[in-house]
Amino acid sequence: MMNEEHGSNDADPLRDLFAHVRPRPAPPAEDEAEIRRALFLEWDALTGRRVLLKRFGAAAAAAVVVAGFAALLLRTSTAPAAVVAAVERVHGDAEVDGVALTLGARIPSGARVDTRNGQVALRLEGGGSLRLAPQTELTFAAAGRATLDSGAVYFDSEAGAAAARIEIRTALGTVHDLGTQFVARLAGDRLEVGVRDGRVTIARASDSIDVDRGERVSVARADRPRREQVATFGGDWDWAERLAPPFAIDGRTLFDFLRWVEAQTGRTLAFADAASEQAARDTVLSGSIDLEPLAKLAAVIATTDFEYTLDGKRIVVSRRR
Repeated sequence: MMNEEHGSNDADPLRDLFAHVRPRPAPPAEDEAEIRRALFLEWDALTGRRVLLKRFGAAAAAAVVVAGFAALLLRTSTAPAAVVAAVERVHGDAEVDGVALTLGARIPSGARVDTRNGQVALRLEGGGSLRLAPQTELTFAAAGRATLDSGAVYFDSEAGAAAARIEIRTALGTVHDLGTQFVARLAGDRLEVGVRDGRVTIARASDSIDVDRGERVSVARADRPRREQVATFGGDWDWAERLAPPFAIDGRTLFDFLRWVEAQTGRTLAFADAASEQAARDTVLSGSIDLEPLAKLAAVIATTDFEYTLDGKRIVVSRRR
């Protein structure tokens, strides 16, 4: 009885409490709409994140497939080789990787040039003229770097082409040009390097040899290097002169043309007097002619009121009387 009474007494305060509770006032209609909108936005955000995670997972899987496919393409294909030179002149039969060379052809890195019974003049991408004699085999490793297996090459860095450099590797040493004109000839077990202008270095495993203007150094496997004086014109240089790059005379001065002849022939330009030199600087040429340097000199001078003589290594120019 006591428990029942006690339970009844405990319930009375709660009954009395609820009896006094009144419903809370409803929020204004505009607030209710805002609350509903916020709830719906939160719901969309939650469910959207789930969809986004699913989509992200699918995208990641697709990216893995694409990356794998790209890696496969990289393994199965190679980029084209860089161009290292262009053919500026070609006389007779010459090939690159077994294909006949033609004027204007582009030479890629890694290509092997075989002049056979022909001659080739190349314009290097880094600047300068590289000329190959008959029976020459040369392989380009990269721009400005090649391996000479046999034959002879002539390099002219050309005045003003400060960046023009070349490295010629051979079994007997590596020839480094130092802004110059030189010829390198490899025949059997002997390497000869002659310098027309500037200086070159022959680097070998045991030493390094400098070759200056007007010198020729011969290097062999069994013998000590041999050094001798050589002329800078005629003789050994004739074949390289025949491959001199074109010189467009139209609009150029006679003085500019004479300096080109000087550079291509290894001779020294001289004027009979100061008045002749000034007149050559003022004389502007016109027309077009493409011949070897000395033949071109004769043809061009014939169209002016100048004359010249070959005095040893000098080209002496004067006004006609």
